[in-house]
Amino acid sequence: MKVISVFIALICLVDISALGQTTSVSGRVFDGSSGKALPYVNISFQGTPVGTMTNVKGEYSIETERNVGRINVSFIGYASQSIPIQKQVRQKIDIALEAKSFELAAAVIRPDENEKENPAKPLMQRVADAKPLNNPALIPAVSYNFHERLQIDLNDVPEKLPGRRLWGAFGWVWDALDSSDARVALPLFISESIGTVRTQNKPRRGEKRVYAARATWLEDGQSTSSVSAEFLKINLYENQLLLLDKAFTSPLHDRGNLHYRYYILDTLLINERPTFHMAFVPRRRGEMTFEGEMWIDTLSLALTMVEAKVSEGSNINYIRALRWKQNYELIDDHWLLVRQEDVMDMAITNGGLGIYGRTTNVYSDFEFAQKWPKEVWTSKRDMSFAEGSNEVLEEEWVNLRPKPLLLKETNIYEMADSVTSMKQYKFLTGLIYGLASGNMLIGNIELGPWYYSYSRNAVEGNRWRLGIETSNDFSRTFLPKAFLAYGTKDESWKYGAEITWLQRKTPRLEWYVSHSKDMEQLGMLGFFDQGNVFNSALSIEGGQQNLAEVRKTEGSFLAEFGSGWNAFAEIRHREVVPKGLLEFPLPTDPDGNATLITAESTLQLRYAHGEKFVSGAFDRVSLGSRFPIITATTTQAWKGIAKSQYRYNRYTLELEGKLRFGPMGRVRWNTTGGMYTGTAPFALMELQPANETVISIQPSFNLLRYFEFVTDKWVRASVEWHGEGAILNRIPFIRRAELREVVGIKGVYGSWDTRHEELISLPEGTSGLNGIYAEAVIGLENIFHFIRIDYHIRLTETVEGMRDGSGWGGLRVGIAVEL
Repeated sequence: MKVISVFIALICLVDISALGQTTSVSGRVFDGSSGKALPYVNISFQGTPVGTMTNVKGEYSIETERNVGRINVSFIGYASQSIPIQKQVRQKIDIALEAKSFELAAAVIRPDENEKENPAKPLMQRVADAKPLNNPALIPAVSYNFHERLQIDLNDVPEKLPGRRLWGAFGWVWDALDSSDARVALPLFISESIGTVRTQNKPRRGEKRVYAARATWLEDGQSTSSVSAEFLKINLYENQLLLLDKAFTSPLHDRGNLHYRYYILDTLLINERPTFHMAFVPRRRGEMTFEGEMWIDTLSLALTMVEAKVSEGSNINYIRALRWKQNYELIDDHWLLVRQEDVMDMAITNGGLGIYGRTTNVYSDFEFAQKWPKEVWTSKRDMSFAEGSNEVLEEEWVNLRPKPLLLKETNIYEMADSVTSMKQYKFLTGLIYGLASGNMLIGNIELGPWYYSYSRNAVEGNRWRLGIETSNDFSRTFLPKAFLAYGTKDESWKYGAEITWLQRKTPRLEWYVSHSKDMEQLGMLGFFDQGNVFNSALSIEGGQQNLAEVRKTEGSFLAEFGSGWNAFAEIRHREVVPKGLLEFPLPTDPDGNATLITAESTLQLRYAHGEKFVSGAFDRVSLGSRFPIITATTTQAWKGIAKSQYRYNRYTLELEGKLRFGPMGRVRWNTTGGMYTGTAPFALMELQPANETVISIQPSFNLLRYFEFVTDKWVRASVEWHGEGAILNRIPFIRRAELREVVGIKGVYGSWDTRHEELISLPEGTSGLNGIYAEAVIGLENIFHFIRIDYHIRLTETVEGMRDGSGWGGLRVGIAVEL
């Protein structure tokens, strides 16, 4: 995470203008129907006198140092085209021209009217029909060794940047600049992992076992190994590929001729086998497709090699280019992927400083079976790390690698070792870490986060807070934290302390205990917690006024097991005191105000098939799952234990996931059902999640106030369609803005039993929900690549005092960084 922060800081803080670089475009031009090469086609940079013509083979090459963004292509008898290009890089674009018809009275004349049908069309249909015989994923059981490398370079470096004084003691690193790719780049980071992959189809099971992992700048390479595993999984035998959370259409699609134009370029021998050399380009620019060249074995109609890139016009944020290459070999009558190389060019702005992400995967030593015996599996998880995998010595790495590192890759390790030993490096990383994490690093101690240091609400007035915790240098097993806060209006001190014991990292085994006294906003399921400076700054209701002072002691245990399973257990004791406008009125005493005391135990079981994480020493971020995630929870409250006043049970079942619809975008959905048995006050029941800020928060009802609805039985669901430009990309003038459409609906069906009100009456403004509440949202996302604007509409009947979303009341702004 620190490395990523360094890269982002560099992109944002230094001069990102590229000076004096050349834009170069080359490729071939074909007839769109026959695939015949077109000679003497005119090609020029738009708005400039710079131009050229294709040769007799249809090939062209053109370059300029001017600031250009498109090339124009024209030829007599064919429709002209204007094609967007990347500025100041070398690139290859193959172009298919459509014949233009001319009507003269009753006659219709077309160029090459007697030309035969493009022979590539029936050939590619035969390739699609043969996919079940050639798809490596259909082999019953296979194992192989892998060597994965991930390299990150800083690219498009301005000429004057290395000579600036701001680099000080770090100026020498610019000696490693590499100009062998399209953009001048500075290699900064490399990670490696070596191990074994084993899969079988019946029953379906897979395991990736890592025996050695390391990375520059980081204490271990496990996190980068997890990212590499999900970086680019490309199997062209699938009709749809999920890359970068986008659905791409494969050139080997069953109906590929509807999405691509194919051209036979040549026939040649590869490994003594006759092979078709072919080109493929998308029929329609702007869709999630590829363009490039592939080599098809004529005997088996299997893929032997492919060189491709994401097609021009694909709507992917921050990705200037993505190209990849695969090599297949015939081993024991099976076509298998033996090498894959990927290069991703990422940048915040198209013409500025960016990053190359390069992966190289080499696969070897294949073994086959119909089914693997139980004893060969080393773990029930789909990815595991051998003990000591992060402690492999250099001498062992030399023996483990199937091929030695390139000289420039070895130099990255040496440069990282030299930089990390410098005092200036420790100061710089501490500064960037503070900005990114919110904590100030002082030796073995961290202070913060800074965004909790000050906030304001109606109860506490100005709230000041100081947090402290130990750093990773102190311990990577135990993490103690503490905080102290004070409100100038209520003149009350708040405090808390906790400790986390990470007994085992993978599979995770974690213990936690805490005690605190602090202000909480019940019913909040928000983007920012109570006490966060952004929460109070973005409030649209005049600040939080219905707060509760909660004295809480809890202990929990988390254990992962099997493949994707985890179990969670917790015991908790709470004392809840209403503050501000919040009241817990006793029916027997109108002037009374209750303090709620509960003792609870919770058990939770969660299943997320194939879920992976990026993790630091303690915290981790889920990379998600391609399958629905299921969570079942039960909470029991025990009357009479530690002065607990109530006996009730809470049961919930939650499901969430994504559905992909190819070029029509994706659907995010989640649903939760729950019920209470027994009797308890409303504040301990299911307060429907509300939002009182200008931020659009997906899990909450954005037009509800806190405490507006309470239920003891409920089913809540949310569905959002993210079109990813499916409609807007087809509208002229709007397409260039790369806006994306969002349409969603969320609602809850609930019931409320008035028996709970015999304990504590509902306060003014709170009502039990017996029926349906629903909201709709219409939005635009990807504004400046990270802003989302939503308009929320209340679908169910409103009464006086409720927000209905009319006028500007339903407008919300969201922050979402997406590709």
